[in-house]
Amino acid sequence: MTNSNKSSKQELWSMSVKYHELALNGDKEATKKAYELFKQIHELAPQDQRAAAYLGSATALLGKNAIDPNERLKLVLKGLKTLDNAVTKDPEDIEIRTLRAYVSFNLPEMFFHRTTSAVGDFKHLVLRYEQDKSIFTENFYWQILYDLGVAYKRLGKKNEAKETWDNLLQVTNDPKYKDLIK
Repeated sequence: MTNSNKSSKQELWSMSVKYHELALNGDKEATKKAYELFKQIHELAPQDQRAAAYLGSATALLGKNAIDPNERLKLVLKGLKTLDNAVTKDPEDIEIRTLRAYVSFNLPEMFFHRTTSAVGDFKHLVLRYEQDKSIFTENFYWQILYDLGVAYKRLGKKNEAKETWDNLLQVTNDPKYKDLIK
């Protein structure tokens, strides 16, 4: 691969991730662009599981924005399947696990039953961070602990939620979490 090709691939990747971030914040046009760009990247590099995971996330976001309930369900399930395949093929990739964790976490449990998947991914991320503090920021670790507690609570596992939040309060003095947990 030439330097020019590497540079344009990196630019395409950066732009795609930016659109994905905008999509996560509710920008429907950015969702479509992120989907199209990650679809293009995935077609160019089908073995790239990170690209597959982003494509899965963008597909699920398209589903979230779909008006037709059948189309919504179809796209979300397709996105989840793509994310699950990416995790199966590269289970240690932090970014892939994070994407699946938060897609699963943000879906209504009543319809998709993905909170257990989110718990598994959050626990994996917590363990990995506790083994290597350089994999992501401490603030993100705190957020994952908080969200893990929320996921446990959503599943009716109050003891696990309390234990997780107690652990969170032992590692941070951030008043945001003390207020949220109350």
